Amino acid sequence: MNVIFDASTLISISQTCLVNLLAGLKHKMNAEFIVPKSVYYEAVQKPISIKRFELNAIRIKKVIEENQFKILEVEDKRLFDEVAAIANTCFFIKGKPIKLLQRGEIEALALVKELGAVAFAIDERTTRMLLEAPEQLRKILQARRRVNIKIDQSNVRALGLMFPDITMVRSVELIALAEEFGLLEKELPKGVQSLEAALFAAKYSGCAVSAREINMFLQGKKW
Repeated sequence: MNVIFDASTLISISQTCLVNLLAGLKHKMNAEFIVPKSVYYEAVQKPISIKRFELNAIRIKKVIEENQFKILEVEDKRLFDEVAAIANTCFFIKGKPIKLLQRGEIEALALVKELGAVAFAIDERTTRMLLEAPEQLRKILQARRRVNIKIDQSNVRALGLMFPDITMVRSVELIALAEEFGLLEKELPKGVQSLEAALFAAKYSGCAVSAREINMFLQGKKW
C-alpha cells in the first residue's frame, strides 16, 4: 500500500527529532512511503542550502535515502493540471481566484489519485480543510483577509468527487501510531508524558492540531 507525504509532515516530524519513527512505521505498515519530487525539493533540496534549515533537510534526506522512500513524479500531467485548476478556483476575491495550493501539495494529491494511495500525510491546514470543510475554510480566509470571499460550489464538489475516500493523516497521528507499535519508546522513555511531549512538539513544529485533540489522543490510551 502507498502513503503519500507532503513536505509539511516530513518537516514537522523532523523538527521534533523523531524522524526515525518513519522508518519503523514503513516496516510495521508494510507500506511504500512516497515523496513527490516537488515535495522532496521543498523539504530537502531547497532548504539544505539555507543554514537555518540545513540540519532539518539533512535529517529528512537521510531517512528517505536509508529507508528507500520512493521519490516520484506524476506520470499523467493532465491529472496534475486538473487538480491545480479545480483546487485553485474554489474561492474568489472580487472575481479573482485565490491560489491555495502550491506545486508540492498539488503533485501529492495527483499521486494519491494516480496510485490509489491509502493515505495522504499532510500537516498543512488549508489543504485538509479544502477537502474536508471548505465552507469553514472560506470563513477563516474571509476573517483573516477582512474581505468578502465567494465559494465556487461546483468546483468544491468536483474536488470532492476526485477524492471521495481520501484519508488524511498528520504527524500527530503518525506519532501516536508509532507509539502503539512500540516505536516511540526506542526514542523516549515509555509513558504518557513522552507521548504528550512528542505530540505537542509536533504541534509547535507546525502540525495543525489543537490541544483538545492531543488530550483526546492521550485519554484514549491505556497505560
